[in-house]
Amino acid sequence: MWYIEYFFNGKQVRVKKGLNRIDDHVEKQRRADVMIAALKGELEAGFNPLNPAAYAATTKKEIISLVDAIQVFKEYHTKHNSRKKTIATYLSKLSALSANYPGKLLKDVTTNDLENFVQAKINDGTYAHNSVKSAKRIFGTFFNVMIVERYAVNNPKEGFNKKINSKKVVGDKHTPYSDEDLKRVLDYLDANDKFTAFFCRMVYYTCIRPGEIRGLQLKHIDLRNRKIIIPASIKKNTINQTDDEITIDKNFVKELEKLELNQYPVDYYLTGSTKNIVGITQVGINSAYEKLMTALINIDKKDLMENPELPDAKRIINQGYDLYSFKHKSNINKYLAGWTLAAIMKANRHGSITMTEIYLKKLGIFIEITDDVPAI
Repeated sequence: MWYIEYFFNGKQVRVKKGLNRIDDHVEKQRRADVMIAALKGELEAGFNPLNPAAYAATTKKEIISLVDAIQVFKEYHTKHNSRKKTIATYLSKLSALSANYPGKLLKDVTTNDLENFVQAKINDGTYAHNSVKSAKRIFGTFFNVMIVERYAVNNPKEGFNKKINSKKVVGDKHTPYSDEDLKRVLDYLDANDKFTAFFCRMVYYTCIRPGEIRGLQLKHIDLRNRKIIIPASIKKNTINQTDDEITIDKNFVKELEKLELNQYPVDYYLTGSTKNIVGITQVGINSAYEKLMTALINIDKKDLMENPELPDAKRIINQGYDLYSFKHKSNINKYLAGWTLAAIMKANRHGSITMTEIYLKKLGIFIEITDDVPAI
């Protein structure tokens, strides 16, 4: 019987590790010599045979690469049921960071490394102001998870230079539709794409987020009582783990009645088919957005046929319109119709008036000043 024996803090330790399964004496001796050398090295490095798990935890901190740590981070968020879109956003910036420092160990990543990476992205025009803020937040979250998982002992994002900002000008996003363009887009969709026409009207009338609309099933629609239940499981805001309930606008009731929802099983998805609108499975996460963008491109093609000299700045695809533009337009129209900020906040299920005001920041382009300035 072969084994390696030594004493640690007065306690006898014996290690076999398969030595006695080797029949060749020379090979057995060679393997034993290798094991002895390895044990000496581990003991010198702090290995405690009476608590091997502690050494394993220390070792993984020392040897895990940034790339492997990102995989651990992904598995952590998958295990905790984070939204796929959220995980993808994290991984996009973290993968870019690891690509910038190939082969780097997690323990060797410093605050200076993070600052240099972000500054390089600003310099090459990749990061605008919002991207810088997002990167800082993502790096902080990443290292916090590494601390929780015992791969790191500190967060190099702490102390990140707050003066690093981007001056890159970002094009308009979520621009509210002008009255003219709103009609043009809906007319085109009504004639060519019933699914996207319905989806866009639902965003406008309900202000439910597109990702939430995608997850709604017919059992969540109560036409008789004009209510839609938004389950906590599909909500964007995961802090409040309760279902939301909104009232269906009378104008949108008409759109829902056209679908004759009673003919479908209650577990069908309201927007589960790009062909029939209602369907058995969820459509792709970007289906409605991509179909809307295709519609805008096709509207431009028609305009260009009629006016080949149409400048780029006048093309509808370049106006900053997207799915959220219907929500912005809805909120502006509510305000102009006399809704209070508090009512608009509630309709949007916002947590604060400040968030609601974001949707009204372009209110001025829809208002003409015709009154005289009051005399003083």
